[in-house]
Amino acid sequence: MSFWTDALRALQQVALLQHKVEQALTTAEEARRHSIETRERVIRLETLIDIAMRRQPAAPPTPPALPESPQTGS
Repeated sequence: MSFWTDALRALQQVALLQHKVEQALTTAEEARRHSIETRERVIRLETLIDIAMRRQPAAPPTPPALPESPQTGS
């Protein structure tokens, strides 16, 4: 009887191990997809920064001169 109990326990452990391996593979696949998406977003951001840095910003407009206030004489 002990042989069958040990064999059944070993089969249960193999099934549990297989389940854990499948979960790990699923997690790894999700992490891979997330990594690819993040890399693509970083590339887009780098491109936007590169384009923005290449553009020469126009000089800020000079503010209009304020009218001179009339001097009150003393």
